[in-house]
Amino acid sequence: MLAVAACATRLPPAPPVASAEPSSVAALAAAIDADAKRSDHEPDAKIRGELAAAAGRGAQACLSREPQAAACLYGQAIALGLEARALPARAGEFLKNMLDTLSRAESADANYDEAGPARVRALVLIRAPGWPLGPGDAEAGLAAARRAVSLRPLYPANLLALGEALAKTGDAGGAREMYARAHDAALALPATPDRDEWLREADQGQQRR
Repeated sequence: MLAVAACATRLPPAPPVASAEPSSVAALAAAIDADAKRSDHEPDAKIRGELAAAAGRGAQACLSREPQAAACLYGQAIALGLEARALPARAGEFLKNMLDTLSRAESADANYDEAGPARVRALVLIRAPGWPLGPGDAEAGLAAARRAVSLRPLYPANLLALGEALAKTGDAGGAREMYARAHDAALALPATPDRDEWLREADQGQQRR
């Protein structure tokens, strides 16, 4: 459930962020992204908590500069996801706020981060438990994943999210087809760690029954 706190892209652990505080919206968004990527591969709960706190500070600084910017709202949503992972006792609260913030980010710029607001929203909704334990809603997650694919149909992470949503809602054949599309889309890209991860996920998805 809480793995959705990480960004949709998956890279090897990022190096520690430099001590100088970023000042521009772009630099703050990049710092939040780096915290999220590092947290995604960090086994130490204490360090994950520190990264969540750093991302939260970066998001607040970003919002203080441009409260309605998609980059800042998206960064705030990612930071809330990191906090949900770091503080599981309050995960439901953080994930609800994360979904609300993703809705605002999608309204501000649905195309940001290759349709990131809809994609991340889909992953939260299909992976989190449903009421009363959490905000999970597989059908709503499927709708969000379809929105992401309609905006960026060749982005592998969007196709993977839709494949996962189709599997979650019982469409095994549709899921396998989407995982195959994700594999082909990733294969057409230059070699990067992201591409390798997308190919691995697509292959695993096609093997599920």
